This record gives sequence, C-alpha cells and structure tokens, in this order.
Amino acid sequence: MPVVKPRKTHIREIMTALAFVLVAAIAAGRLFYLQIVSYDKFKNDTSGSISSETGIKASRGLIVDSNGVVLADNKTVERVFISPADMQSDAERELVSDNLSRILGVDYDTIIEKTKKKNRKDETIKKNVEKEEADLVRAFISKYNLSSVHLVTSSTRYYPFENLLSHVLGFVGSDNQGLYGIEYQYNDYLTGVDGKIITAKNGLGQDMPYDYEQYIEPQNGYTLVLTIDQTIQSILEKYLEECLEESGADNRVTGVIMDPKTGGILAMATKPDFDCNDPYTLDEKSQKKLEACEYEKGSEEYLKYNTTLLMEMWKNKSINDLYEPGSTFKPLTVSMALEETVVSHSSSFYCPGYHYVEGYGIVHCHKTEGHGAMTLDLGLQHSCNPVMMMTAEKIGTETFYDYYEAFGYTGLTGIDLPGEAAGIYHTRANFNNVELAVYSFGQTFKTTAIQQLTAVSSLANDGNLVTPHLVKRIEDDKGNVIADFETNIKRQVVSEKIANEVMDVLEQGVAQKLGSSNAGVKGYKVAAKTGTSEKRDKKDKDGGYSLRVASCISIAPADDAAVSMIVIVDEPTLSREEGSWIAAPYNSKIMSEVLPYLGYLPEYSGDEDKYKSVSVDNYVGRSVTDAEAAVKSLGLDVEVIGNGDKVYSQMPVSGTDVTVSVGKVLLYASNDAEEITVTVPDLVGKGVTECRELLTGRGLNANFAGTPSSASTCYAVKQYPEAGTKVKAGTTVTVEFRISESDDHTN
Repeated sequence: MPVVKPRKTHIREIMTALAFVLVAAIAAGRLFYLQIVSYDKFKNDTSGSISSETGIKASRGLIVDSNGVVLADNKTVERVFISPADMQSDAERELVSDNLSRILGVDYDTIIEKTKKKNRKDETIKKNVEKEEADLVRAFISKYNLSSVHLVTSSTRYYPFENLLSHVLGFVGSDNQGLYGIEYQYNDYLTGVDGKIITAKNGLGQDMPYDYEQYIEPQNGYTLVLTIDQTIQSILEKYLEECLEESGADNRVTGVIMDPKTGGILAMATKPDFDCNDPYTLDEKSQKKLEACEYEKGSEEYLKYNTTLLMEMWKNKSINDLYEPGSTFKPLTVSMALEETVVSHSSSFYCPGYHYVEGYGIVHCHKTEGHGAMTLDLGLQHSCNPVMMMTAEKIGTETFYDYYEAFGYTGLTGIDLPGEAAGIYHTRANFNNVELAVYSFGQTFKTTAIQQLTAVSSLANDGNLVTPHLVKRIEDDKGNVIADFETNIKRQVVSEKIANEVMDVLEQGVAQKLGSSNAGVKGYKVAAKTGTSEKRDKKDKDGGYSLRVASCISIAPADDAAVSMIVIVDEPTLSREEGSWIAAPYNSKIMSEVLPYLGYLPEYSGDEDKYKSVSVDNYVGRSVTDAEAAVKSLGLDVEVIGNGDKVYSQMPVSGTDVTVSVGKVLLYASNDAEEITVTVPDLVGKGVTECRELLTGRGLNANFAGTPSSASTCYAVKQYPEAGTKVKAGTTVTVEFRISESDDHTN
C-alpha cells in the first residue's frame, strides 16, 4: 500500500522546486544580459584592461598664402616620458631624475615626484624636445639599458617668416591648440585626429605571448589657403615699419590691402609686431615700458602688467581697435547725396571758414579763413567741412542714417578673425542735427580700419559692399578641396553710376594735386582720401586733447580697381600730424611696388615725364662714342672726362636710378682721369626747382621720389646721402618730396 505524504510536505517540495526554477531563471537572465546584451561593453572593458595604447599625434594643418607659400608649418619634436611602473628600484629613480634634469633642464624634484607614481606607465617629463636634447636622452637610455624612459615623436608649430603676418596668423599653445588669430579662428579645421597603437598586455602589464596589435592611423588637420600674398604682405610691413619710425606713433600703425571686388585681404599688418615662434617676448617698446614701471620685478603687479602689455602687443589694430575715421568718410557723404539727387557735382556752396549747426552753434572748417565759393566736387577734393555739413543737411537725418547702416557701420564686417570690435555710434533715436553735421565729415563715431576700408571700397566695386575675408579655401593633406569661400556681396549701397563718379572725383583730386596728392603714384590713376581726426576720449601728457589719428585710403587703378588700401598712424609725434603728410606718402610707396607686382604697368603722361627716372646702364669698356649715344638715348646729359676713346669708369654706377630732367652721366675716358669730389647740399625743406639747381650746380644727379611738383607747396622731406657728405661728382642723391596739404583736418 503506497505511503501517502502529509499535505504540508508536498507543498514544501513544490515551493522548493519553484525556488530552484526561479534562481535558475535569474541566473540565466543575468548570463544572457552579460553575454549577449552587454557583450560589446565588457569586450571593450576587458580589452582596456589587457591592452596598452600609445598615442600617435596628428599633424596640425598648414597655413599657406594664395601662391602656396607656407606661412605656418610643423617641425618634428619629441616628448620625453617615464614609466614609473617599470622602475626596479629607488636607485633607478634617482638615476633617471638626475640625468633627465641635467639633459632637459627640468627641476629634479619635479621628476623624482613623478617616479614615485608606481602604478603609472606614462608621466611626461618634457614636451617639444629638439633633436639635440632628444639624442642625449637616447644615449642615456642606451648607456643604462633602461626600459623606463621613452621618447615619442610629435610635431610643434613653426612659422618660417617669424614676425610676418603675426597679428593675422596668431600662435598656438603648448598642446598645439590655436590661441590667437587664424590659428584660433580655424582651430577645428587645423586640428587633426590623433591615431594610436593598441598592444595586448597581461595582468602585470607585460607583452602577451601572442601577436595582438591594432594601428589606428592619425588624420592630419586641413590646410588653410589664405587670400594673403606673401610678397604684398612683405611690402606692406616694410613701409609700415618705416612709417612707424618716421612718425613716432605712440599708439602703433596699421595697414590693410584688399581686393575691393572680392573682399579678399591681400595683406594686413600692425607695427610693432611679434614673433609667432616666441609670442611671449615683448617688443622693444613694450619691454621698455615694463622696465620703467614702478612695480618690483617678479611681483604680482609686475607680472600682471607684463600680461597687459602682451595682450596689447597681440591686438590686431586693424580689427580690434576703434578710431574716428575723419575725412576718409567724406566720399560716402557725397555718394549718398548724389544717389538721392539732392545735389549735383556742380552744385554751388560757399565756405566762410565755418558753418552754423542748429542746436550746437559754429563748427569750423580746417581752413579757418574759408575756401570761398566751391562746387560739390571741389568741396570733396579740398576736404571742406562746411560743404559736407551743408550737403548732409540736404540728405536729412533719416536718409543719412539709412545709408550709414547700409555701408555697414552699425554691424560687423564679418571678417574671419576673432575679436572684431563693434563700432560706437548714436542710435537712430539719438541721431539729430548735430550728429548729422559731424558725422558728415567722419567725427564723433568710431569704427575699425577694416570696416572703414570695406565701406569706402564699395565705391570701387560699383557700389557693392562685400564681406572681407582671409581664407580662400580649405584643403585636406591630399589637396582635395573641403570648402571654397566665394565672394559675398552683402548689398548694393549706391548705384554703379554714382560709385564710378565719386571715384573719378577722388582720382582727379590726386591727379590735379587738389587733395590727397601725396598718395599719388607716377603713371597710375589713384583715387585717394586722407583724414586727420581728433582723439576726444584721451588726454595728452599735458592734460589736453592734442592727440590725433592720421590716415589715408587709396584705390588703384581708379578706373578698374584691383587694390584698395588703408594706412592708419595713431598718435604721431611729429610737428606735422596730418594724414596727407604722414600716411599718404606711405600709401604711395606701397602702391608703387604692389601695382607693378600685380602686373599693372605705369603709363607716363603730361607733367610726370619731367620727373621720370631711368636706370643707368654699364658703359665701362665701351667706346666713348657708343657710350655717349647710349646715355643720350635715355634722355640724360653726358660729360666725358679724359682724352681716351674707351670708358674706364662712370658715375653714377650701373643700375642707379636717375631723374631724367636733372640727370647727367660722367664718363671717365682715361685710367688716370682725376675723380672730382663734392659736398652734398642740404635739400630738406626746399622745393623741386631749388633742389634741381643745387644738385646740378655741384655736378650731382638726382632721383626724385614721392610726388615731386613745381607747386609752391611741394617740399623735400628726406635725402640720401645726407647733407655734408663728401661724394664723387655724378653721385645720385635720392630726394623724397611731399606736397604740403592741410585739407584733411576735421576740427
């Protein structure tokens, strides 16, 4: 007879079985989660725990000019690091610390502390180690057969031209990240993606007995192709340096050269500048300020002031600093009025030397005795403030402000550089008769150099306002184009007809020496406008408001513009501080080299032929008859000294430039012909005619530079050789002339 279990026992067995089933189900579910659902996660975690990664640095992208000249490159350096986990004893730690400290110039205590991190495989001792030091480290490793000291090759930023384009290029930090300029603006494009080598390790961090290695290739950064032309940049910087020295500008000088039709920046510079390879070293003037400060060297205040000077040195004056544009704004006032047909080119005005502005009172012209009767065109060419104020009254406050906005003054240009400053101006609600009057000649509002150049350049681009830019395209390291930056026309502000007419007025002012004459270039049609604005928000050392900003905008060729340029001289210390005297001559010098470089050849005409220069050939060894004919064919006089029939020597020497109207070549026709020595006269401050007479009277040649003119207001400002120098007869004396204008003041 079967045994019947009690009911309670049966229930317990069932519950136990169910419990086992439940536990089994949970275990199975957990295994499913671990092995199936979380497979990838635990695979990666496990791989990480049994593998070692070695980073491979990607190269930062190059920066090149429009012709492919490399402006920012990379050079190979190495990182020295130690593996404390592989160090076998305290003796080894001391050995490594002592030797690396001596070789690399790193503090011993810093290294010894890193050697004590016994679980670490990678502790950096020094980055960016050059080859000479790296080779010494390798010799040390080899000598002691060390497995705890390592070197990894990487690259660091290198700027082949050092100071060239420094305020545009900027620089990078210790980790090769962009900190300033283009390097910062386009950092995401320039920064590559690092690669790595993954190697299998056991639990002790040792290589596994089987082959396991994964190589992930680094992706180098993209190359930036700029609109900058390295040759034009060099020309600009050469003359800005000269301008800074001559003007003694206390607040730096700056210049921008642009293609007015595309907005592409061909050159941009500020002086003084800095070395991109060594950006934390102050320029000479800033260093003198630091040394003269009242703070104790090394103190917190001293270091803070040093940082302030560095920040000031790094500022790109063309886009970061604001200034009042002064008379360079006047072409825009004229273009507004012509577009609105409230005036014509021949409209009549009268300048008594001032103009009464309702709500303010009398506003003076720079020519206090007045210009008298003027047309609109003459008012612009002579930079007459009353003509501009009367013209603005015809435009009206609302319409004037509409154009002010349209020319871009109430926004940013959008140039692809960090830190573009926003202008300071009155709101529309606060723009009344007084503001209208002073805005008409460029005062009481502030803008940047790039914004002013962009606005005026619209007149050279059929009235179209474009976005200035520095990057032309972005390429990968195989040359494939990643991005291409086209011309961006924001809007047409004035019509093509009016823009061309204003350009013609400006060009005629230069050609006929009515205004901005010193910006002229022999043989070229140049449209230009100079300006001299007062600084009303900064006192001079005597507590007054004598500080000025001198500037000049020029565009050439005026009838088919290829280049527009602005030069600004901030706080010049010369007795002559007008833009026409300080800035315009440098616009001329820069243009005279840039235009031929771009393929534009000069065409001499009219008055300019008198001051044309020619290059003297080599006549030594030739017959006297042949040499005489060759000299005369250049339009130069010739004098033969000696009785021989062959030329033994000559003055000036071959290759010297000589002004045709005063040029004479001396040919020495015997070996023993006595050379005549003369003293160079003092020419500074004298007119063209007097200089010519003084030089020819002493048997000297001349090379007239600048804008020589027979006008009574044209003076010599520089000469070389200097007055009093003893030279051979026939030596060429280079004389620089300027026309004295005061037609750009905005008082």
